[in-house]
Amino acid sequence: MLESVNLSLRVSKEDYKLQIEELYIRMGELQRKAWKMQIPIMMVFEGWHASGMDTIINRCMLAFNPMGLRFHVTVKPNDEESKKPMLWRFWQKIPAYGKIAIFERSWYSRAIIEHFDRRSKYNGLDHCMREINYFERQLTDDGYLLMKFFMHISQEEQAKRLREYEKKDIPVSVVNEELDYENEYENYFSVIDEVIGKTHFQHAPWTIVETENLNHATLKILSTALEMMEQHINSKLESKCLLPDPKRIDNFRPSSPGLLNADLSLMMEDEEYEQEKDLYQKRLGELQYELFREKRPVVVAFEGWDAAGKGGNIRRIAEKIDPRLYKVEPIGVPNDYEKSHHYLWRFYRRVPEAGHITIFDRSWYGRVLVERAENFCKDDQWQRAYQEINEFEETLTDFGTIIVKFWLHIDKEEQLRRFQSRERIPDKQWKITPEDWRNREKWDIYLKAVDDMLLRTDTDYAPWTVVESNDKRYSRIKTLKTLVDTIEEHIR
Repeated sequence: MLESVNLSLRVSKEDYKLQIEELYIRMGELQRKAWKMQIPIMMVFEGWHASGMDTIINRCMLAFNPMGLRFHVTVKPNDEESKKPMLWRFWQKIPAYGKIAIFERSWYSRAIIEHFDRRSKYNGLDHCMREINYFERQLTDDGYLLMKFFMHISQEEQAKRLREYEKKDIPVSVVNEELDYENEYENYFSVIDEVIGKTHFQHAPWTIVETENLNHATLKILSTALEMMEQHINSKLESKCLLPDPKRIDNFRPSSPGLLNADLSLMMEDEEYEQEKDLYQKRLGELQYELFREKRPVVVAFEGWDAAGKGGNIRRIAEKIDPRLYKVEPIGVPNDYEKSHHYLWRFYRRVPEAGHITIFDRSWYGRVLVERAENFCKDDQWQRAYQEINEFEETLTDFGTIIVKFWLHIDKEEQLRRFQSRERIPDKQWKITPEDWRNREKWDIYLKAVDDMLLRTDTDYAPWTVVESNDKRYSRIKTLKTLVDTIEEHIR
């Protein structure tokens, strides 16, 4: 795409002044429309050093009301960011619905730089591009408008500008980062061209901007942004009159574990339970330090019926491990700020850093369970969530994360017995709510949702374990043993 660009395009100062004010007015109008419609917008700027990116971005930012705008400069990852998957820090910065985020350099710069850094986990370009395409498609499916601009100049023009900067003692970069593309034009040209080609889609297209003349570049970016914003707003207005178009569901194994095969009569005696518990808790404590030494994060996700014993199982896992190296994340109803983002946003914020364990008491699977059963989201949203969840987990495991997922299964009669027991015992009454009884009335609806979830999100890299939990002792030992065995297998 870069080779065919005409870099000789120019706009005079007079023509620029005539056009820029009108563009600013129109952009302000569209920003207000997007805010009212709760449409989030992301503008990504990439390009060569000395391409005039800072000047152009500043001109573009003047078109927006700063109250709804956030500007992010991407530099080398800090210590916390280096301990998380590459896209983790960009998920933190996605704008809330109705807001705008502008990125001066982005996930693309990091992918390209780290592609050349052979010490990095992300030294495969195709690997990076696959995860970036997941990220961008998930956002645009959720209604985000993503505009990507590459600031292009010739090698000769770059060399000329760098010499001028040197004479005037102007820093090429005002932030502390490696000068990634400087003096490496020839080496990076083919890589950048390949990256643009592999990430140029209708839902997230690239616009190559000829920036040897900054006036032309500014007008082209603003004109392109206006056109894309108008199209996006109009498509949203039209889509309200159309039926949803569910996304294709894929990336699942046909032999997923089903609930029908669970033997809920399995039990364990007290003496055997205590012996097994001590054995696996001790081994888990040892493995925790091996994980820390090897910088391997672990995600443990618990889902299950109300009163199935999630809390008791989590306590047995945490009972004898180092509290400095793990945390428990109880997941409840999202608050208003969490609702103003993509549903995976709040879970990306909670993933563990390298060498640590995070235990989720309920998880991202709420999208295809409670949100589906209670109609808290549209059908097309939970239907495409299977693929999005699989991609989320794939991104984590590609970073080295070990994912262990448990569905705690009990039958309807055992749930009723536990509900009634909670009502009778004073110090357990807080555990039972009218919501639990109401959910119980929808048992069959939830059962279908659970079966679909197990089928469509049971993958080689993040398989499900159905835990027979009518007997709490058996359930806790199976959970501990599965967790220990899985960690040992990955470390080996």
